[in-house]
Parts: sequence; structure tokens; C-alpha cells
Amino acid sequence: MDDRPLPVRLRPLAGPVAVVVLAGLLALPQPRPWTFLLLAVVACAVGLSDDGARRGAAAFLLATATVMLLTLAQGNDPAVAAREMLFASVRGGVPWLVGYAWRLRTQVRRQAVERLAQERHARRDSARRRRDAERLALAESLHDHLGHDLSLVALQLGRLELDPDLTGPARDRVAAARRQLARAVDGLGTSVDSLRSGAAPGLARSDDVVALLTEARRAGAAVSVTGLSHELPGTADRASLVRVLREGLTNAVRHAPGQPVTVAVAGEGPLVVTVRNPLAPHPPTGRTSGTGLASLTGHLERAGGTLHAGDDGETFTLRATVATRRPAEAFTDDSRPDDGADDDDHEDDDGPEREAALLSGARRRGRVVLLAATVVIVAALGAVEAFTLVEAHRALLPEQDFARIEIGDARDDVTHLLPEHELLPPPAAEAGTTCHDYAITTARFDDASGDVHRVCFTDGVVAFAGRLAPADR
Repeated sequence: MDDRPLPVRLRPLAGPVAVVVLAGLLALPQPRPWTFLLLAVVACAVGLSDDGARRGAAAFLLATATVMLLTLAQGNDPAVAAREMLFASVRGGVPWLVGYAWRLRTQVRRQAVERLAQERHARRDSARRRRDAERLALAESLHDHLGHDLSLVALQLGRLELDPDLTGPARDRVAAARRQLARAVDGLGTSVDSLRSGAAPGLARSDDVVALLTEARRAGAAVSVTGLSHELPGTADRASLVRVLREGLTNAVRHAPGQPVTVAVAGEGPLVVTVRNPLAPHPPTGRTSGTGLASLTGHLERAGGTLHAGDDGETFTLRATVATRRPAEAFTDDSRPDDGADDDDHEDDDGPEREAALLSGARRRGRVVLLAATVVIVAALGAVEAFTLVEAHRALLPEQDFARIEIGDARDDVTHLLPEHELLPPPAAEAGTTCHDYAITTARFDDASGDVHRVCFTDGVVAFAGRLAPADR
């Protein structure tokens, strides 16, 4: 049994249903004003859909086949069906093209934003690799040169400690110096490992939340976590969350080793992350650069979040608000995507110019799409207007000729007054009666434009001759 909600189950049917509805509206023989409005809405929605081109073509072909079958079944002239489909294609094609062009414009801009994000991600990775290579080279240099020299000094002190000529106090001072140097060598090794990984001693530089917490516990940190599940909200900025947790755990491991650390995560829109640890009774000596919190604050503020950190004399608390990721569709012309690059990533010198050129090109292509759609719409409307004008010229019945036609006149007596062609479609009439509509004027801005002269014949004589407005046809 399918447990999905009903709207989710019916979603695959939305496309075919829209095609059928659009085809039915296009095939209506005499649309009314409300039909025009409904047709415009449905056609625009089909154009905006994911597969707007194929669905629009399918609706047009289905409507054409329906109109042709109905025409042949009723014994009418196929030219009437062709004329109706011409006007129907313009009625439905204009709003469809508007929707389709708007979707193309949005797609062009979204592709530009995605490409920009990919390029920025590539530059970020390149900068990170360069920085990691520099860090590794520095770590190896410290390990190979300074570590070796300190080991030699420790060896010399060990030999000096065994010198029988030293007095007892002097030997004790040498032994103390050797032990201090040994601790310094161990500290150097720990610092080299930290420099290699870019994290606190024993804390891996991981981009996975679970791995980060696991490594922190493995390093000896007593970490308890609440409110953090394996499935984060789909809009959560995972990169920022990992960075907040890394900074909080790194501070705890460095400045309060052995103290328990509590991590709490709450919320689904913006995530509120809180990292707490008691202050160490005897904090480690030495100073740090202090740039970690400042860098993290700047990163979160640019992403729409906040950071507050400090202690109350007993507990150090780091509280961060991690904003949700912005979808690509939300970027405006002047916005720039934030793909979570680190603050200290060094991008190429031509990065900003490349980004500006890429977004400018996307906006330009979007305007070209809308301009092309406008040109097509104007051309289509112009073609319909020209067709209507030609049709009116061919079916023009001047007022002076129409005035000579009277009810009761024989058909043969008035045939020479009537044009060879009539306006399509021919009006419906009762059995035994045929009616014909003729244009009154070809001037589009004349008050009589759209009105017709209608002449009906019954049993070979004129049964009706009158003037009708478009609404009365």
C-alpha cells in the first residue's frame, strides 16, 4: 500500500492532465471571454513547467487532431478547421511562449549561479590544497630540523648529567633541564601533528559531523550531544555547522583539556548550536592567535548567522546561529552565492571579475530570451492581423450593395452583389437554410470593424438580411 500523501501520488498525473485541458481549450470552436482567461492561465502554466516544450507541442497536436476529426465528422470544409487552429494556436501560443521564455530566463540565470558556485568551489579547493601543502612543508621542516637539533641538545645534556666531575646540585639542574627539554620535544611533536591536520591535538580536520565528534572523543574529550540526528534538515548549511562544532571542540581541547563538553543543536530553520565546557582549574600556559573565533564570526555573519562566545567565570559557552542555505533561485542580479568557502581561502586575482562577467552574461542572455519571445509574439500577432485583413478584403460586402438586397429576393438576382468568398466559420442555420457572413469594412479602427452583413437563403430566396455585431454571431 502506498503511504505517500495524496498530492504526492497525484503529482505525476499533473503533466498529462494539463496537456489534455490545454488541448480541450484550444479545440473549443467559439471561445468565450472566460475561456480566453482560462486558456491563458493553463497555457502559461504549461510553458512554466519542467517539460513545457514537449507538453505544449503535445497539446497543440492533440487539439489539431480533435478539430480535424470533428470537422470531417460534421462534413465541414477542412479550411475552416485550419483557420480555427491558426487562431487557437495564437490564443494559446502567446501565453505559453510567455511562460516558456520566463522559465528559460530563470534557467539561464540558475545555470550561471551553479557554474559560479562550482568555479568558486574549485578555487577554494585549490587554495586549500596550496595552504595544506605549505602547512605540511612547515611541519616537516620543524620536525626534521628543530626536532633534530633539540634531540641533540637533549643527548648532550644526558651525557653531561653522567659527568662525574659535576656536583650534586649541578647534576640535579642538568637533569631538570633535560626533562624540560624532553617535554618541549614532545610538545613540538604535538604541535607538528596539529599543524599537519589544522586542528587541535588529536582532533581531525573532518567535514563530517559524526566523524568530527568521533575523533574528538578518541582524542580524550568527553563529548555529550543532544538534538543532533543523522538526518539534518534539507536546507541546513552543513559546512557552517561542521565549522562551528570544530571551533568549539578545538577550543575545549586546547584550553580545557579533560573537561566534559556538551553540544546541543536545536531548530530546523536556522540551527542554534551551543557548545559548553567548564573552565580548566589550571589552564594551559601559552597564548594562541585568537583568530579562530573572529574568522568564524565573519563566516557566519556573511552566511546570515551569528556567533556569541564567552565565559561566566565557571563555564565557557559558544552559541552560534547557523542560517539555512539559500536556493539558487533566490539569487538576484546583484547577489553572490556563498558556497561556504573559508575566510582565509585565497581566490585567483581575476575571481571577482570572472564572477561579475558570468552573472552579467547570464542577465544578458535572459534579456535576449525575453526579447526573442517578444519578437515572436509580435510577429504572430502581425501574421494574424494580416490574415484577418486579407480575409476581410476577400469577403467585403459594401454598404451600398448590401442595401440593394431585400427579403424575398431570389438568390440568382442577388448573387452578383455578393463577394465570391465569405467569412469563416459559416454561421449555423436550421435545416433548409444557409447563412453567409460578409465583412462590412476592412478598416481596423472603423466603428464598424468586426460587424458583419449576414444573408440567409431558404428555398432559393432571401430569408434574412441584417447587420450583426461580433457578440451576436
